[in-house]
Amino acid sequence: MEQAPRYVGRSVLRVEDRPLLTGDGAFIDDIDRPGQLYARVVRSETASGWLRSLDVEAARARPDVTMVLTAADLPEQLRIPIRLVPTDAARAALQPFLARERVNYVGEPLAVVVGASPYGVEDAAAEVRAEIEPTPPLTDALDATREDATPVHAAAGGNVVASELITRGDHLNALFERADVVVRERLRVHRHTAHPLEPRGLIAEYDRDAGQLTVWGPTKVKHHNRRVIAGLLELEEARVRFIEPDVGGGFGPRGEIYPEDLLIPWLAIATGKPVKWVEDRQEHFVAVNHSREQVCDFELAATADGKLLGFRARAWIDLGAYMRTNGAVLVLNTATHMPGPYAWEGYAIETLGVVTNKTPAGTYRGPGQYEPALHRERMIDLTARRLGLDPAELRRRNLVPVARMPYDLELTGVAEPIVYDTGDFPLLWERLLERGRYGELRESEPPASRLRGVGTATFVEAGGRGPYEWARVVPGADGSFTVWVGIASLGQGIATALAQIAADALGVPIEKVTVQHNDTAEITEGAGSFSSRGVVFGGNAVVGAIRDLFERARAAGAAALGLDEQEVELIAGGIVRARGQREPAKTFAELGCEGSHRYEKHSRSFSMGGALAVVELDRDTGDVAVRDLVIACDVGRVVNPLLVDGQIVGAAAQGVGGILLEQLAYDEQGQPTVTSFMDYCMPTAAEVPPIDALVLQLPQHDPRTRNGLHVKGAGEAGIVGVGAAVANAVADALGGDAVFTQLPITPGRVMELIDSTREESHK
Repeated sequence: MEQAPRYVGRSVLRVEDRPLLTGDGAFIDDIDRPGQLYARVVRSETASGWLRSLDVEAARARPDVTMVLTAADLPEQLRIPIRLVPTDAARAALQPFLARERVNYVGEPLAVVVGASPYGVEDAAAEVRAEIEPTPPLTDALDATREDATPVHAAAGGNVVASELITRGDHLNALFERADVVVRERLRVHRHTAHPLEPRGLIAEYDRDAGQLTVWGPTKVKHHNRRVIAGLLELEEARVRFIEPDVGGGFGPRGEIYPEDLLIPWLAIATGKPVKWVEDRQEHFVAVNHSREQVCDFELAATADGKLLGFRARAWIDLGAYMRTNGAVLVLNTATHMPGPYAWEGYAIETLGVVTNKTPAGTYRGPGQYEPALHRERMIDLTARRLGLDPAELRRRNLVPVARMPYDLELTGVAEPIVYDTGDFPLLWERLLERGRYGELRESEPPASRLRGVGTATFVEAGGRGPYEWARVVPGADGSFTVWVGIASLGQGIATALAQIAADALGVPIEKVTVQHNDTAEITEGAGSFSSRGVVFGGNAVVGAIRDLFERARAAGAAALGLDEQEVELIAGGIVRARGQREPAKTFAELGCEGSHRYEKHSRSFSMGGALAVVELDRDTGDVAVRDLVIACDVGRVVNPLLVDGQIVGAAAQGVGGILLEQLAYDEQGQPTVTSFMDYCMPTAAEVPPIDALVLQLPQHDPRTRNGLHVKGAGEAGIVGVGAAVANAVADALGGDAVFTQLPITPGRVMELIDSTREESHK
């Protein structure tokens, strides 16, 4: 049944969009259950303090309130567990589902009010009185690591709860001694996060007679969440069912375990009624995982002719008040992505995960990749300026050549080797500069009233995190096929991409394929959607399940037809017949066959990319306008060009917002100063420039990391290098020496740099 691909490689329109476009989609707030109750979470308004009392009697006394849940109603040992990269110190900083003795950030849940009316429970929640004795909050990661700093969690023994120390070579001091130039700087990436169009929400219903808990809620790792919730509630995992409705965006923060993921099911069991909770936007600002916030001391050594010798980097990563389910991922990723695509002779990198009295941090599109790219690429531009070299030329001279691929970073201090297994860094770089008209732009004159700058950046992205994914393929009596997968949808078009892969493998029209990923009752296992793994793992699992279906159908068909397996052939559409004859024949459905496969891959693959940004600055207002943005990246075999382009463009737009507009700021008392879109500036169509996605399929150099479909992730590449490229472009417009020690790059900060440049020129 081997056939040429008919769908893979084509821009097939998304198969999941019709109900969304016609208003028939079902998001979490569209779902209601008979007799449901509504929940409202009472949250701390104090960043740090002792919870002396919690008076809920006035709320309980209201006639429309069914129950008020506090920490006293829950087992004391319950904590949000870590899913990835745990550490011993991190286990001492896990979050209780409701505050018991202390509060550690504004937004921490104190209680949950449940009742028959959403408005009634909101009014009742306002009557809950918390007596909190404030203590001085820690709002800066550097301050939190001082010897005299009070630990946020006494059991952790300090505020550093995760760390990585990795090195290459043992002669770093000698490299710095022979360097002609050493550039030092402290760089800061500010705190921001994703704001999906749809806030978080959850509905839980418990059938006491059947002992069955059903939870509706958008989640990227539904099987993991089901396992965790079952364990915390002391239920058999088979008694817990997760159903994934339509999802209004994810981007990393959404879909992990949060306090509400236990509290709402707990209340459904306690009340015997369905319980619904939907987050409002103000809650989202203080409750959803934040991300990005880092301080990095970077020291770079180079020769006069532009050879990058080595660097030292130390980064403090603000993790907020608790370790969330991502564990030390931000700490690990930041360390392993700091070197980038350059052939350094040596380096030393230390990353420290620090707890503070702010909303906990987690992953956001390109976590621990966007931040080190910004640190490293800013430093390379500053080094080029010191050497009198064009920044693009300095990068060109130091990229890892193809002859050294696969390129082992030869690190000490990491659990497994880091090997760049795919790509052609010099080729991609030249293609990016050509596509972005780099040479032409460097020579052209900007408008008289504006300053123009061109900035570039490179990056390396580790994607396709394992270890497995699962798929099942079931034939229908009408010649259709249903594909069940453990991957989740976060709006990335996963059902379309997998339908294309399945249709080609089955040899049927795509209309005959339905992809299902919503219900753990039908999908026995799965790892979910994160780390740009959907097509890599989901696609290969689907192909494996179809191969298993063919093998089973061949065996079952031979037995039913009284033939040897070598005497039967499989016909597209799910038919088994005697070789070369129309009759007798059996359909896969008649034979009762289905196929399944667990695809495993334990090593991550490293994709590469680059970004080129053109900006214009208003001399009088400091306004920054990004005029053009080119993103070049290697995504392997392209399943659907339209989907890939959408992923890259969407990610790049988020990168523009992150570097120029978005910021989650706090005052000295740990109070968030931004809790609505009146203050949190999101990019609109006016701020997002034309984005050109240059997608390359570059060679795979290491057969150990290759997958059968030759695909790689595409969901995060668009954002990783954008911040660095835009920052470098703004610095270029201002003369190249500008160092942004505090992001985002606001008009006010740009005017400070313009004014300081004017003062220097008049001296």
